[in-house]
Amino acid sequence: MSKKMAKENPIMKSKNAKGIKSGASEESSEVKKFIIIIVVLALLVAGIYGLTLLFAKDNDEYVYEPEKGEVNYDIVSAGMILNRPYNDYYVMVFDSTNVEASKYNSTLSDYMRNSDDKDYVKIYYCDLDNKLNKQYYNVNDDNKSNPKAKEVSDFDFGDITLLHIKKGKVTEYIEDYKKIQEKLK
Repeated sequence: MSKKMAKENPIMKSKNAKGIKSGASEESSEVKKFIIIIVVLALLVAGIYGLTLLFAKDNDEYVYEPEKGEVNYDIVSAGMILNRPYNDYYVMVFDSTNVEASKYNSTLSDYMRNSDDKDYVKIYYCDLDNKLNKQYYNVNDDNKSNPKAKEVSDFDFGDITLLHIKKGKVTEYIEDYKKIQEKLK
């Protein structure tokens, strides 16, 4: 198109060649800004990823390994007292928060240390402080135990009790600490 035609054409009058070029350069300028923003964001993400990898390598030395749980087969709940896998065993029942508990634990440990003896009878421990066992601790208002208990539902223990179980039945019910010590020597 010649300059003469541009002057005569009303559309061309409003937009000269310079105006068209400035619009195109404005669009390309916007595209350039967009590309720069994308590149900056990509570099930022790559930088954060690189830092994460750097710190993750340092932390690999300190990988948490959970400890294997141990099952203590010497502890029994009150509901399981009468059905242990042995035909003849003892169950020492007391509250681990009792002021005398350290003496009771000592007696129990001493007996268990002698487990190599041929006269050794397996012994279990029942903690009356455990939520499962609290229902069997001083049930009656008179704080007396039930030495005639034959079933789990009849159990009512005082501060310390040693049960001798034979073939799933209670054969001895000792509540005196001195007598328990003599029995477990």
